[in-house]
Amino acid sequence: MIRVHDAVERLSAALGGSAAAKLAASALVEADALGLPRFGIAMLDEWTAQASAVPEAVAPQAVSWLDCSACFAPLAVASATLDLAEATRRLGIAAIFLRGVRGFGRLAPFVRHLADAGLVGMAGAEGPPFVAPHGGARPVIGTNPFALAMGHGDDRVIIDIASSSATMADIRNARTDGTPVREGIAVDGEGRPTTIAAEVAALLPRGGQIGSLLGLVVELMAGVAGAGRGDPKGRGVFLLAFDPGAAEERTGWQDKLAALKSDWTGGGGYWPRGGAVLPDTVLDDDFARRFDAHLARMNTR
Repeated sequence: MIRVHDAVERLSAALGGSAAAKLAASALVEADALGLPRFGIAMLDEWTAQASAVPEAVAPQAVSWLDCSACFAPLAVASATLDLAEATRRLGIAAIFLRGVRGFGRLAPFVRHLADAGLVGMAGAEGPPFVAPHGGARPVIGTNPFALAMGHGDDRVIIDIASSSATMADIRNARTDGTPVREGIAVDGEGRPTTIAAEVAALLPRGGQIGSLLGLVVELMAGVAGAGRGDPKGRGVFLLAFDPGAAEERTGWQDKLAALKSDWTGGGGYWPRGGAVLPDTVLDDDFARRFDAHLARMNTR
């Protein structure tokens, strides 16, 4: 067994020991701790020594575009997040668009970092077409997750949701295991509902039209404005942040956030926290074995 803190420190060192390496390592280990192994250290299968570099940092500016096709995706996104925080602190608002991102995982750890810096952070990732628009039957966009984070401490809110009813990994796993998929989440090549994984030609959006429009928003940002749509080298990702305290007018947004949380939870709502885990959380022996194998391979290379 191994503690989350120790795993993050060891993986961070293997990824180069930078601040970006620590943020990337934390994101990967956290995913395993939350029971989401496909977004965890399994992504290290895509790591190579050549991909350990990150896109060259640019001077803080309002809008930046980065080609990440030769980079290890979690490290590239972590580096961009740190650059975005610096640019936003100086300029009040900034955005970074990434192209060619391969094998992207959870968004929550990165927007959480922006919130911890006193900013409001938003992010989204588009991908290969696998989700039909609401009312349609042909795949047009990817599963297109979206995330937002703001606030500190108990009032901090972190939303990280996929706009689709399932993920491509869910379908792949069902095909491998021969298990059915849930009813109402997929259609076959003729546009008919199906629960047979091998027949799935398109997923349906989460929540009907609302999920469909959320996926479209992510596609417009990461795919169109960020030029990621149709890129054969990988996904498009957008990261956007602004400093609510940058304007001269004081809005008291922290107090308003606390009041909203009180109203939301008082009304029976769930206040999303983005799945952070404590540093002393212990990961099991299976994780420790996989973790050691990944580190051994990385050290060998």
